[in-house]
Formats: sequence, structure tokens, C-alpha cells
Amino acid sequence: MGLNTRMALCWAPVLCLLVAVGGVAQAKPAAAEEEKPWVAPDDARKVKNPVAPTPDNLAAAAQLFHDNCAGCHGDKGLGDGPTAKILKKKPANFTDPKLQASETDGSLFWKMSEGRLPMPTWKDDLSDTERWQLVNYIRQLAKNAAAGK
Repeated sequence: MGLNTRMALCWAPVLCLLVAVGGVAQAKPAAAEEEKPWVAPDDARKVKNPVAPTPDNLAAAAQLFHDNCAGCHGDKGLGDGPTAKILKKKPANFTDPKLQASETDGSLFWKMSEGRLPMPTWKDDLSDTERWQLVNYIRQLAKNAAAGK
């Protein structure tokens, strides 16, 4: 075994420990962030939804929601999906009238786009149009709940 190989073997555990400690240090600020209220920036809150809530757009969004969101938020948007049971921070209940009143379309779009643990970011996986369709669908979930559907 050469000198370089032995040195690498000696330093490997030290490097792993440093990475692990660094990872723990990084996790604390992220956890603290999760506890703060999640508020979209003012400029994002002002953005208007350019996608109309047509039957075709809502149907497309229903499929997107089922494929990407229902696991945490539940089929009806109550925040009761199967994955919600194992999350420390519970997913939003989209049928909550207080949530619906406090969030603009722009803020919902921004939150969906940016994400915040445990919510993933969707801007790299869903197009702008798809995310706006989902905003419309989230609004429809709230209307359905209010109507007892």
C-alpha cells in the first residue's frame, strides 16, 4: 500500500466526520426556518394568475395534483395525505377559509415554485402554466369543500 493510499485511508474518517458535523450545523438553520411563518414576498403576492380556470385547465391540474400533491395534501386538499402522517410539519389544508383568504394566487404560485421543507420546490419539475393551473385547482378544492362536495 503506497503512502498516498494510507494517508487517504487515515483522513477519510476525519473528512466524513467534518462533513457530518457540517451537515448537522446546516440542518439547524433549515429547521429554524421551518418554524417561521411562510410568507411570500410582496412582489410575488401581487402577481396575477394568467391561466384561466377553464374545465380543461382544471382537469389537467386535477391530474397534476393527484400525481404530485395528494400524497401530502390529500385527495381533497385537507392536508391529510398518506405521507402527511410521517411529516413533522403538517401540509397545508387548502380548504381552510383562513388560508384561502390570506394567500393570493401569486403567493400560492411562489410557494409552490420555491418550496420550503418539507414542501419541495416545483419550479424545475412543473412548468409555469402547470403551477398556475394548480393554483386554480387549489382554489377549486376550497370551493368544493365549502359546497360540501
